[in-house]
Amino acid sequence: MSDDELREQFIKYFDDDKYKFENFCKIFLKWLDFDDIQVTQRCGDGGIDLKCNKKEIEQLDLNTIEYVVQAKCYAINNKVGASDIRNFRGSKTDMSVRKIFITTSDYTKGAIYEAKDNNQPITLINGRQLIDFCKSHDDMMFDVKYYLNIDKLNDLFLNEETEKHNIKTIERRITKNDVRARILRIPSEYKGLIQTKSKYRISINGEAYKDYNISSDKSYFGGVTKFYKDFISNVDFKEAQSIWNYDKNNDAFVVVIK
Repeated sequence: MSDDELREQFIKYFDDDKYKFENFCKIFLKWLDFDDIQVTQRCGDGGIDLKCNKKEIEQLDLNTIEYVVQAKCYAINNKVGASDIRNFRGSKTDMSVRKIFITTSDYTKGAIYEAKDNNQPITLINGRQLIDFCKSHDDMMFDVKYYLNIDKLNDLFLNEETEKHNIKTIERRITKNDVRARILRIPSEYKGLIQTKSKYRISINGEAYKDYNISSDKSYFGGVTKFYKDFISNVDFKEAQSIWNYDKNNDAFVVVIK
């Protein structure tokens, strides 16, 4: 089967629900080792379909970079144009936030030129690149000779939902920047639990449950300075760990910082 035929099959899979492609991109970004990947709300997202982070080279003690992603499941001949790239660049984000555009189709020459803007370049990923990369995970999606296996693709989403709702231990890095800002980043797996809340109960390092303020973008808790006291004055500090569990009975988080 040719790559274009394989891509046609892949695009057809999302015919009933184009938004499901955004969730596929979440899985794809996990394969690329991005962290804290979040699919945004469908209304009022300003052209931003996903948000994620990626740590720069650890040995050089560089920062964690924030990314936003636009995902478009288009037919092969429906190319993304320059105006799409300009609109995505115009979405309201800080200039330090990097941008990725993912499509199942391809980009016009104008779109490619527009994405090379020196002030804020946009990384472009097209359908051929998606399929090529997914072939490296052929046991996850394809049968022998690269025939798309719908059951395997369904299982990817089933596993994603299972992980989302499974009560399990989750570990997250605490970076030097987190300590400087005195914030505790919330794992993306738990963000669905706090979407409508401004405060949430946590037990940190064995202390009694207490309400902690949630940031407006639902990405972190404040008020955790005292738990960072051992790191703040340590000039050699690079990163720590937060270990999370969800206490279903008390609708609260249990967190260990070390």
